[in-house]
Amino acid sequence: MKWLDGVVAYSVLVAAFLVIRTMLFPEVSIVPALVLVLLWMVARIQWKQRGGDIVLIASVVFSLIFLSMYIDDVKRTINALLITLAEQKHIYIDLLSINETTSWLNGMILGQIALLIGSAVYYAVANQKRWILVALALVIWLIQLILGTSPSLLLDILFFALLIVTLLYMNQLTVRWWKRMAIVPISLVVLMFVYTAISPNGDEEFTGSSKIEDIVRYQGEKWRYYKDEEPVLTAGNFQRLSTFTPNDHTALKVAMENPSPLYLKGFVGSTYTPSGWKGIDGDAYMEQKSLLEALQKEDFTGAKQLSLAAESSLPEQYEEAKLVIQNVGASSQYIYAPYELAGLDANLVRSKQADALHATGIFGRRTVEMNYMLTPYTDYPQIANALYTTKDTDYLRRESHYNQYVYNEYLAVPQDSLNVLRNHMDDNILDSETRLPYEKTIQEVENFLAQTISYNENAKPIKDQDFLTGILEESKEGYSVHYATVATLAFRMLGTPARYAEGYIVGLDDVKDLPSFSEINVSEKNAHAWTEIYVDMVGWVPIEVTPSYAEKMPEINKKDYPALDGSDSPDATGGSTVEPEPNDPTQVQEDQDKPEDSKQVNPNTTVWFWLNIIILIVLLILFVLYYVRKRKRQQKLGVKDHRLAVIHHVQYIVQMLEKEQIVAKLPSFETIPEAVGNIDPKLRQEAEEGLKIYQKAKYSPHGVTDEERAKIETLFADIHSAVKQSEKGIKRLRFIVRHQ
Repeated sequence: MKWLDGVVAYSVLVAAFLVIRTMLFPEVSIVPALVLVLLWMVARIQWKQRGGDIVLIASVVFSLIFLSMYIDDVKRTINALLITLAEQKHIYIDLLSINETTSWLNGMILGQIALLIGSAVYYAVANQKRWILVALALVIWLIQLILGTSPSLLLDILFFALLIVTLLYMNQLTVRWWKRMAIVPISLVVLMFVYTAISPNGDEEFTGSSKIEDIVRYQGEKWRYYKDEEPVLTAGNFQRLSTFTPNDHTALKVAMENPSPLYLKGFVGSTYTPSGWKGIDGDAYMEQKSLLEALQKEDFTGAKQLSLAAESSLPEQYEEAKLVIQNVGASSQYIYAPYELAGLDANLVRSKQADALHATGIFGRRTVEMNYMLTPYTDYPQIANALYTTKDTDYLRRESHYNQYVYNEYLAVPQDSLNVLRNHMDDNILDSETRLPYEKTIQEVENFLAQTISYNENAKPIKDQDFLTGILEESKEGYSVHYATVATLAFRMLGTPARYAEGYIVGLDDVKDLPSFSEINVSEKNAHAWTEIYVDMVGWVPIEVTPSYAEKMPEINKKDYPALDGSDSPDATGGSTVEPEPNDPTQVQEDQDKPEDSKQVNPNTTVWFWLNIIILIVLLILFVLYYVRKRKRQQKLGVKDHRLAVIHHVQYIVQMLEKEQIVAKLPSFETIPEAVGNIDPKLRQEAEEGLKIYQKAKYSPHGVTDEERAKIETLFADIHSAVKQSEKGIKRLRFIVRHQ
């Protein structure tokens, strides 16, 4: 029943589109898509192919009539996808400018995409093409795994339950309809049972689906970025964290022109969640992306800010040296760089303004050469003293903008974590109206850690609960990951921007008495986690909070801490002493050499680029389908069995004549020679003889000879050529696509 095929196909499409829209386009209306596909499905059932074509053409004409609104809709849809990529994968691409933020045409482009998917689903249901539905399910599943996002358990269950019902319907099993439909509640019960079994506590941070997604994603990262044994630390993921039992295998090989202790930073955690540290939130980054990119064009980045500050404030003492790092066994996803970083090839890094330096390339980078300054991070108080007496430099102007960004993004503490910390930290310090000096803040955090946590590399892993709560209220022990996590949140509680960092340390003993460019083997025993805080005007500096590691790394040069009388120190409330201009990137990026008109970018350039990409993808898909269909037809026509070859040739002749409306649907064989004769009279007799051979092949027990097969093949070629020559213009093009 054609109408039932349409109902089944539409149900699957609606469920699939709800899932896709929720994952990728949450802000885009789905109503136009559902209405458009419903109209297409009804027209397709009532008036067959012609009805579906009319709806499709009408939607294109409608889009052209309201072209400006349609372009805005396309841009809006692309922006929704870009925001999703930023939030889930930290892929940051400029959003497109939109004339109207809302429109009654919102969702039209999704509707047209849905038409393509809907036609494929309807074709699959009507023609028993199960692989198309399976492919659709695989695509949706892969999107969830790759992006690390899922719509909701209910939508997933709805889609896969309908998919199962549809596959059963397509199988046309000899089972009563109510038994087929029983699969829906059975699927719901089974999936709910499995979900409950693998997610016993019901916390969304520790759901079974999130665990499975994490496992699959991590296996992909291991294949891409890891060699041999995996690192002992887990890039901020608490659920994979175990005891600290590192082995001796080499993680990095480091060679320095002037060997000195270094913190080599890889992963950076900006956002705390109960299950782990994550990079900065995509929305937050996108809001400030234009500012950060403008700063980057002026060579101001958070990764090299400390060296920029030193060069600006202490130019007489500033020197650079070379550093070469060979990544042997660590994750090649990151470029491990010191806080003294002064220069790095931009082509090696995805975004120099991101929290961590993510390496370019499918498999990351294994060998990196960079410059670093010889003034160590431990002298940041001296740099700060010099900067506090400096006025109106380009560096301070740029820092004032970045400073605002830092204070907006790196002071956040989740409410539950805030409550836990308040139960354990000194209220007098927390309720202080003035911000403590950095030295006092560091001392308070160190004292807090010493009173609440004891160092234990064999600390029991904290699973399926908030990591901070597990440390402070249950285990009260841990190693560098535990100390750095608590310290980062404690610094934020005291008003100092802080981030969690993981990587490797090159300690005092590692560089003792080493000549220039000696190779240093940094093993997994050097794996470490620490806290970095933002010092106003200076930048990000590492703070060692883990017991025993203070002996491995040099001490901060505290004798050079700024005076506490406020005359040459940062504002007590936090932030730079330089009054920042509004965060307008055009004020940061001063390019007086170019006229203003040359700086303007056509807002439609990007959208047309993406439209071309979409068109190319659609054309590629159509070509693949055309190739598969042609190959399948060639295989049927070229079969070795003469009987089957004759039957297939004649069947294709009849199909060709039907589609070109030369004969009626399901014609009698007597009408075929006459119809062919109307095109070319010479073919009438050949057609009559060909049908006799066909009847012999189909009904006679006698075999078909080589000569008879050759006659049918010649008849097929002649009719194909004659029909093609009879068609003109667009009809001939359509004929070539259909039958060539």
